[in-house]
Amino acid sequence: MGQRLTRPAQKTDTKARLITAVQRFMDAKAQEHGYDDIFTAVTYAEESTVAQFQAEGKAFRQWRSAVWAFCYAYLDEVTAGTKPVPTEAELIALLPALSL
Repeated sequence: MGQRLTRPAQKTDTKARLITAVQRFMDAKAQEHGYDDIFTAVTYAEESTVAQFQAEGKAFRQWRSAVWAFCYAYLDEVTAGTKPVPTEAELIALLPALSL
């Protein structure tokens, strides 16, 4: 960490790379629990037949929202120069935890 984003193209590339890493992380977490990806997991939030799937879907949906809210706020601070540019691993370590 410690690096600052200065050029517009650099800012865009770095932000896109980090957003992609967060998306891959959420997809992998959903796959750990038997879903194809985070999108598929979230679709079960309205499942009324199998309570476990509905509960997991709701948890994934809440987690996804919390992750993106944190991620975008953090990256805004990076872009503003008030936070250093994290590595993918550093950003992922800062994300809210999934609670199923």
